[in-house]
Amino acid sequence: MKRYTHAWLAMMAIKRLDKADIPETEGRGKNPQQVAKYAKSLVRWFKNYRDFVVQGAWYPDEVLCDQGSSHGRKLEHDTISLELQPFMTLPKTMEVYNLMQKSELFEEPYADRKGNVCDRCDAMAHNIVDNFKIQFREEKGNPIGPSSTHMALRFFMMSHYIADAHMPLHCDARKLDKLHAAIEGSWEDQVWASYYIDDDNRRFFYDRDGYPLATDKMSAMITAVEEKLLSRPFCYGWGGKDYSTRDYIKAVTEYSYLMAHEMIPEACEKLSWSQYKKHERFQRFDEYTAMLMADAVDSIARAWLHVWIRYREWGPDKVVGQSDPVLPVD
Repeated sequence: MKRYTHAWLAMMAIKRLDKADIPETEGRGKNPQQVAKYAKSLVRWFKNYRDFVVQGAWYPDEVLCDQGSSHGRKLEHDTISLELQPFMTLPKTMEVYNLMQKSELFEEPYADRKGNVCDRCDAMAHNIVDNFKIQFREEKGNPIGPSSTHMALRFFMMSHYIADAHMPLHCDARKLDKLHAAIEGSWEDQVWASYYIDDDNRRFFYDRDGYPLATDKMSAMITAVEEKLLSRPFCYGWGGKDYSTRDYIKAVTEYSYLMAHEMIPEACEKLSWSQYKKHERFQRFDEYTAMLMADAVDSIARAWLHVWIRYREWGPDKVVGQSDPVLPVD
């Protein structure tokens, strides 16, 4: 994905937490009211740092440049093994997960060829919690303590890796470089067409609620994503009983791999972008894109919220005993 696609997904994750109906939490000892309060407090904290979303969400590509190892998990069908491959579970609100259980490759054996995006996301989650703990312990202004601006930057960086785990071609070992670039370019074009962007200052223009200001040319795909995020329930749970962030992203990559084969079957592998757009499989391209983008937003919001709650329950809320947490600001 490209710069403003990543930034848009991060902004939609904040919006998701702001607007989400939280009817259930699937365990973890949390009731919906607790989770909802934490979600609202995280949204309020984020709104102090939204101007850093474009920079932070693009840092992994522009500064860290770890695309060759940490932005995906390349899987391919294992035609030698005769054993079935049990696939992991995800929340039932995840549309790609539900659809891909009908895939011909579902629970077929696969080979894990390359990529550590699962470990990267898990490391980012631990890093954010650890740095919040340092910030909490040190007096404000202490140079060894990270600023809240830096913490926001880390959240947005984390969103990049989670979003890439949802990009089907980041989880597919086939050589599809030309289609890969064209697909991500088409998504970026739709974001540019759908929102007012202040590119000189690397930021979105905002509506009165503080979210990207929509143009009157919003694409059907972008519209579908926004509608999905307002209509479907938000699930706090990972989908698996004892999942970590790493486990969750591993599950995501399995279904992204299946979606790659759904979007680009063998008959389309050697097609150019213009040829692919004429193929019958392209007829569902926007539908599939809206599904995976909405799922990516939910995953970002879910992972962020788990990180936030882990920190708040460790320190500020445990010490202060407040149900409406005091928010750290620079």
